[in-house]
Amino acid sequence: MNAALLDGRSVLQRSSDVVCRQVGEESILVPIRQNVGNLDYVYTLSDVAADVWQLLDGTHTLDAIIDAICESYEIDRATAATDVTALVTDLTEVELVSHVNGSK
Repeated sequence: MNAALLDGRSVLQRSSDVVCRQVGEESILVPIRQNVGNLDYVYTLSDVAADVWQLLDGTHTLDAIIDAICESYEIDRATAATDVTALVTDLTEVELVSHVNGSK
């Protein structure tokens, strides 16, 4: 997905084909296909990315996620918007995140 397809009103959700597990202090995404973990494509998330992942529940707009990150980490909105949009774009390109029907 191209970042241009995302806007503040976009509502995204995590794929049901991926699980997030806490291992020590790290959050790790493991794609699950046909009940088998594909260990060739395991993703380790930073603390901020793990918080974004939790908010990708199909109910929050991209703007709301950015606002939550700004509040939690006290960073400026422009930086948060750039970073969150880049993360969501990357996750969408590897099919770990998708648009909720009707949002774009």
